[in-house]
Amino acid sequence: MSSLQVKILVLFIVCAFTTAKAGSIDDAFKALSQFNYFEAKKQFEKSVKSHESAANYGLAVIYFRTDNPFHQLDSAYVKIVRSERAYGSMKDKQKEALKKYQFDYAAIERLRKDISSGLYRLVLKNPSEEAYDVFQKNNPWADERSMAIYSRDSIGYQKAKNANTSAAFDLFLKKYPESDFKKEALNNFYRLQYKENTDGKTISSFLSFEKQFPENPYVADAQDQVYNLSTARNQVTDYDLFIKTYPKNRNVENAWRKLYQLYMSDYSVERLEKFQTEYPNYPYKDEITKDKKLSSQQIIPYKHAGQFGWMDLNGNIVIPAQYSSVGFFKEGLAWAEKSGKYGFINKANEVVVPFKFSSANDFDKGRAIVQVDDLFGIIDRSGAYIVEPQYKDIGQFSEGLIYAIKDSLYGYFDGLGYPRIPEQYEEAFSFSGGMAKVTFKGLEGYIDAFGSFKVKPLFESINLFGDSAIVIEGDEFAKLATFQGNEIKTIPIEVIGSLVSDRALVISDDKIGYVNKKGQTVIPATYDYFTNARSEGEFVGMYAKVSKANKFGIIDRFGKPVIPFTYSKLGAVSSLIAFEKSGKWGYIDLQNKVVVPPMYETAESFKSGLGIVQLLTLKGAIDAKGETVIPLEHTTVKPLDESHFLVSLGAFYGIYTNKGKLVVPLEYANIRKVQDDFYILTKGTELHYFYVPENKLIKPILE
Repeated sequence: MSSLQVKILVLFIVCAFTTAKAGSIDDAFKALSQFNYFEAKKQFEKSVKSHESAANYGLAVIYFRTDNPFHQLDSAYVKIVRSERAYGSMKDKQKEALKKYQFDYAAIERLRKDISSGLYRLVLKNPSEEAYDVFQKNNPWADERSMAIYSRDSIGYQKAKNANTSAAFDLFLKKYPESDFKKEALNNFYRLQYKENTDGKTISSFLSFEKQFPENPYVADAQDQVYNLSTARNQVTDYDLFIKTYPKNRNVENAWRKLYQLYMSDYSVERLEKFQTEYPNYPYKDEITKDKKLSSQQIIPYKHAGQFGWMDLNGNIVIPAQYSSVGFFKEGLAWAEKSGKYGFINKANEVVVPFKFSSANDFDKGRAIVQVDDLFGIIDRSGAYIVEPQYKDIGQFSEGLIYAIKDSLYGYFDGLGYPRIPEQYEEAFSFSGGMAKVTFKGLEGYIDAFGSFKVKPLFESINLFGDSAIVIEGDEFAKLATFQGNEIKTIPIEVIGSLVSDRALVISDDKIGYVNKKGQTVIPATYDYFTNARSEGEFVGMYAKVSKANKFGIIDRFGKPVIPFTYSKLGAVSSLIAFEKSGKWGYIDLQNKVVVPPMYETAESFKSGLGIVQLLTLKGAIDAKGETVIPLEHTTVKPLDESHFLVSLGAFYGIYTNKGKLVVPLEYANIRKVQDDFYILTKGTELHYFYVPENKLIKPILE
């Protein structure tokens, strides 16, 4: 055969082979369109080498469809993946030629998604974390991929929750770092890591956790726990040690402020200066300077337009009226009411204790009683509870102890809030002189600071008398009983008065005598009973008014007459004593000398340096010379204190000094004492003050 013949033969074979290949893929698509799946499958398989993408696509269609015996989604998946990979290497002419069978890249993508959807439905029939994970990895194009990832993560997250360990959540986060559950898983991981490493709840465990896991957000709580445990006793020394030991703890600022508030129990300039000396590193020195200025400033409540604020002693407004009710400043703090809740502010009108209580009392030695709903508790100056609000009734601190009742019985706490005497009494009172009166099983007795009975509960009603006797109250009569050890000796009496100058009036069988603090008779009961004997017959200093044969006189503490029994009417014991003669009243001294002749309708023995007298229908006051000091032109005259008198004319009240100066005009409806140095004056809706040390009337200066 010639070379020309060989070339012609080769060309014929190539053309014939090409024609055969084209014919096979065309035949495959035609058979597919006629649902001749057996023929189509055979032809597509023959065409895999010559038309890899198209043939695998056709096979994927056959395996995907459910109307033929070849349906198999896994096989469909394999074929469509191969088809997509091979499509890029096809020649453009081939791509164009096969478009007539609706074959192109878009068709591959559509079928691929349909196959993935079918596979996803299979996963849903038997869902598991692994199945969802395999699906999402193998089907990145699937519409269901995001749902598969979410479902996978949901199952994995639930497994970690069920395990409830930090290791389980750590594994989850490492497997699925981009999970929608990442935030929750991370929170749980941190929480459990904290819990597992601080299970002992000790300072050392919290410190170790902070050092070992500095990125864990629960480090903040660990620091809080170190703070709480270190300062659990709420003592100045505890806060001081905490600051020195843990200077990087986030609660150091709180510790300084707590230390300061606890230290400043009396809030005086002297106390502030002592604090500066003891704590030179206190970081808020400007505040101490401000507090020094404020501590020496005296401000008092005022009222305007139905609201309360504070003013200085000149009436200048310091804190504008903005509260429903307020108290006086005590130990640098005052309670105030806002929106029905009570809290405490300082003199700069800064809230020191939030408005959260139903009521509040003044601070006393760094403690204040507060009410939450219907229950009472005690807070310190920082607002921390010394005694939780869980008591129905609570007393005042006295000699370091306070009584309280939770359910039905009273007990006692100390100033730190620790129970000192168990709840066992039906009634309880404050301590005085080292003892407190209590009711135990229906009987009254006296206990000491340790709860031991100093006076055993043997009687229904008793009162302490001196240091070694008690008064036993009966329905009609009383008994004076001495107590020593287990023995009680009773002395029958009807009435016993107060102990003054180691003398107490006793009434027995309508006779008056006197006993000492031990219950021993020192002046026999030989004097006659008289009206108001219980008040006017008690000793005043070294003397007492008594009666014999319907006449009055004065005796000393040994029963010796000082003023003879010659007066039908005699006033109370005083420096000058009122007496009556021929229907008029005058004054005698303790030497029975007439100092002011009888000339008044009525007279009262001298008090606060003056004697209150009445001429006709009006009253005033005179001095020891009989000269008028307070004009006799008032309806009433009463002593207020050692140097002031309350006067009235009709319904209006005012105040005089004992020197005769009118310091408060008669224009007030009510005058009453509210503090040691202040009287509050009411006129309509206005509140004014009288300041005793300066004899000063104070009114708010309102613009």
